Amino acid sequence: MSQPKDASSRADPMTWTALLARWMDLAKSARALDGGWDRAMPSLITFEALAQAMGCLHQLPAAERSYAIDQARTLLELRLADLEDFPDTPQAAIDAADAARAAIENAVHAQIWTIVWEGPGFLTMPEVTGTPARHSDEGAMAMMPPGTLALPGTPLAWWTGRHEPMLAMGIAGCRAVPTEEATQVWRVFGADHKASEDRVRSINDEGPADAMPLLIPRVAGGQRLATINLPEDWPPGNEQLLPEGLPPVRWDIDWQ
Repeated sequence: MSQPKDASSRADPMTWTALLARWMDLAKSARALDGGWDRAMPSLITFEALAQAMGCLHQLPAAERSYAIDQARTLLELRLADLEDFPDTPQAAIDAADAARAAIENAVHAQIWTIVWEGPGFLTMPEVTGTPARHSDEGAMAMMPPGTLALPGTPLAWWTGRHEPMLAMGIAGCRAVPTEEATQVWRVFGADHKASEDRVRSINDEGPADAMPLLIPRVAGGQRLATINLPEDWPPGNEQLLPEGLPPVRWDIDWQ
């Protein structure tokens, strides 16, 4: 898989630890004059810091955002546990916990989650039941149809603005990671009709000549789209059209 463009040009990127620490300091300063609640104050400050930090998740490199969300959820639960034996939890702490939880969920919805097959070898895209998730028509989602032969380094699916629990749990050992853009995978075929490469581009960009798109929209504009029945001889699902050694996958956009 080709490396992200200009990956070495990002100077001193923000980290989750630094982002949270900045908001922790601000929350402490804002609460410095509040009296009482000695046992609740650390949790209250943490909740307020988490809510603010989640709103700044875009300042982190895409590759670190999944870690940040996981850490935020863990820290929220730890500080909630600290309040379980508190005889009279202040309403301010309860409200701050609710705001932090909502901010984490909003951050999850705001990400573009992409699953990339890492190999080795090609993967025959399996049937993934329960997708798109039935609880919501919000956001957007696209995925490879079952039977597509996915090359190492190729996105299998992406979604944004919604939960996709069956996909988020992973396909064949893959896991969902945030990416900067929603993508389309174009399989390029040569003069011999065999696949010569996969090109990963923004969904807003056109594909190369003699290429077929591999990611089929399933949800768009708050509407579920009809499933496309592909012919049995669909070229991206034909192993005989893959050359020996497998063709390369080239990313024309940054992916982390």
